[in-house]
Amino acid sequence: MTPTKASGLEAWLDVVRDQKMPIFEQTVHQILSISEDDLAPASALASVVLQDASLTTRLLKLANSIAYNPSTTAISTVTRAVIVLGFDAVRDMCLTLTLVDTLLQGPARVRLERELARAMHAATQARALATARGDKSPEEVFIATLLYRVGELAFWCFGNESCERVEQLAAQPGVTLETALERVLGFRLSQLSRRLVHEWRLTDLLKEAIDHPARQDPRIQTVMLGHQIARCAEEHGWHSEEMERLERRAARLIDASETDIRALLQEKAAAAFGMAHDCGASAAARLIPLPDGYGHLVDELEAAEAEPDTPQVGATPPPASHPLPDSRLQLSILRELNAAIESVRCDFNVIMELVLEGLYRGVGLDRVIFALMTPDRRGLKAKYALGLPDELTIATFQFARPASGTNILFETLDHQLPRLVTLAERERDPRLVPEGLVGLMGIMPFMVAPILINQQSIGLFLADRGLSQRPLDPESFEDFKHFVQQANMGLTLAQSRQRRR
Repeated sequence: MTPTKASGLEAWLDVVRDQKMPIFEQTVHQILSISEDDLAPASALASVVLQDASLTTRLLKLANSIAYNPSTTAISTVTRAVIVLGFDAVRDMCLTLTLVDTLLQGPARVRLERELARAMHAATQARALATARGDKSPEEVFIATLLYRVGELAFWCFGNESCERVEQLAAQPGVTLETALERVLGFRLSQLSRRLVHEWRLTDLLKEAIDHPARQDPRIQTVMLGHQIARCAEEHGWHSEEMERLERRAARLIDASETDIRALLQEKAAAAFGMAHDCGASAAARLIPLPDGYGHLVDELEAAEAEPDTPQVGATPPPASHPLPDSRLQLSILRELNAAIESVRCDFNVIMELVLEGLYRGVGLDRVIFALMTPDRRGLKAKYALGLPDELTIATFQFARPASGTNILFETLDHQLPRLVTLAERERDPRLVPEGLVGLMGIMPFMVAPILINQQSIGLFLADRGLSQRPLDPESFEDFKHFVQQANMGLTLAQSRQRRR
């Protein structure tokens, strides 16, 4: 049901809450919460991404694009993307891709694509200006600019009949789009944006920008200038008096010459085009006005989409619900793991996160848990996990050493041998698997292997395919052991380096 004018702003907020936007809200909130924690490991961001196979695939494609990775260093894992490109850059890619995913199904496609194009163009321009100005966090400026008109995006995505009425009214002589929107809705879409930004508890900069857009704060003015540049390029072009005025403002903001600022803004328009294309929003990319000299980008996009063997951007078939074994990906991740191990900056967390992702995506396992022994060596507690539904489930993976006898977890730690635990083996020895583990994972075959540093057990990896009910074959067990072996070698090497420092 589409609200009427009489329903007002509250009814439209309910529409956004009830539609697909809650998925966007939840993901954005998770990502922003992680980014506010200076101690959050790469795995915290990676785990959010890896729960969505489509988001993982597209983020890695974007991470390997020229716009984000001009060094062309191949990146096969989300963890490695965070290490190579930086936490903030990967966070921005996640938010942009999530926004595109949320909006691609909207009915008012032309308006929606235009709004999306403007948001991506504006955010790219604002980030470039913030970087040139020496801003403390250009990525925060990017997010604030990208989501500044979230109410407009939500309306054109979920407006249905109201979108049609607005279009009909705006087609009449003398009626602007803004006037048509206010007549049909009874409020301004900027009010919807403001309410959503506050309700979703988005960044402080975004709240300040949407509440006080005229405030003479350099960061807020950068957000506003990004949107003004994007809109001016659409409505007046790159060679207009209006654009010249904006160029002068931008030059004053970052203390640069007008010639330099003109080159920067035009270069970033092309960068925004590439980003939109790589994010799967090819139609939106075409709506970003390109300056003279960049028309070849459109030709390249159309040539790529015309290739019969090249799948169109945004037309990727739905991914499998659980990761499938991929020998080539395993090899790529092992290369990344070896590069990390050889790096003098390599640490324990990086190795563990790469192995975790390699087991999950490369070996094709449903659930992977890494648990550490407690300092007194009397217990085990999960540190990282992929494939589990939430943090609460991870927190339940805590086991104490039995007062008498043993179980598979502590037996693995004591004997320092990997095990493939079959259903037949569990039937022969019901005490082999602790009850708490059965409650967490179910009665499924699983693999377990110790993590060793200098031949001393410090924890273990446990993995299964219980969610998809796929078998754990000997080949998978060999792949599992190989990744854990590489982890053991890397951790031992990393510790010896630390001792020599």
